[in-house]
Amino acid sequence: DQEAADRAPVLQRNSRPVRYADFSGSGMKDPREAGIATHLAMQFLDYVRCDSLEGVQNEVSRLERQAFLTSEQAAMVDCCGIFRFFQSSMGRRLRTGEGILREFKFSVLENGEELDPRLRDESFLLQGVVDCCIVEPDGLTILDFKTDRVKPGQEQSRAEEYGPQVRTYGSALCRIFDRPVKRLYLYFFASDALVEIKMEKTA
Repeated sequence: DQEAADRAPVLQRNSRPVRYADFSGSGMKDPREAGIATHLAMQFLDYVRCDSLEGVQNEVSRLERQAFLTSEQAAMVDCCGIFRFFQSSMGRRLRTGEGILREFKFSVLENGEELDPRLRDESFLLQGVVDCCIVEPDGLTILDFKTDRVKPGQEQSRAEEYGPQVRTYGSALCRIFDRPVKRLYLYFFASDALVEIKMEKTA
């Protein structure tokens, strides 16, 4: 719920103004606000047009003009980092646009036993937002974008912290689409690193 709420403040036409953090004069980016801006950009960018740095910059400008991003958010988007992502094999795959779902919101009922064996006869509502999912006939590839300040070499340990979250996404989407999960990935913009998460937790 918190992750979904963090991404909610998209400024729409004819809507009540939304308050954002003021960074004027500080020269600093708030990591949380910058992360929200990056996720919004990745949600609404036309991936086909992101084949060059200029293309990414033009797309961010378009999102600002069309009120998908505020001017403050547009300034916080790391266009160079996004361009580098789209030069990767995963980024090139997304640019094809085939079978791509973005910001996929889901709600599923789970057996309480998944949380605690004592809750075997109980159910709970699981809700989440998947950044990106590639839906193919033979299965699903799930990609979660991270804007954490990680340094090269730290990605694997940080990915392990996110493992339960991403596996939960995989389990939920497997049920929703009735297809197996082929791959689970985290992409860290700070170090341009794509890290695979195993669907089954290893001992």
